[in-house]
Amino acid sequence: MESYWLFAFDSPHAAIAAQRLLSGCGAVVMPTLRSITASCGMSLRLRDERIDEAKALLRTSTIDPALYRLYRVEQEGKETKCTQNIF
Repeated sequence: MESYWLFAFDSPHAAIAAQRLLSGCGAVVMPTLRSITASCGMSLRLRDERIDEAKALLRTSTIDPALYRLYRVEQEGKETKCTQNIF
């Protein structure tokens, strides 16, 4: 099973700002998964070992927290499960 973290954004502007902020955490830009309906279409994917650092950076940034959500994504075979996380 593959799993990772995904930040989904409501605005492309917020997604681009977060990508710059989180580039040192290994954030990778990807299209938002279809199962996550409210989004601008851009997301950032992160590995488990960097998520705490990424959350701390976003908390202290000027990016409005109302413009993004964090999901835990688990893929097994063709099935993808997305669970929204509160932080």
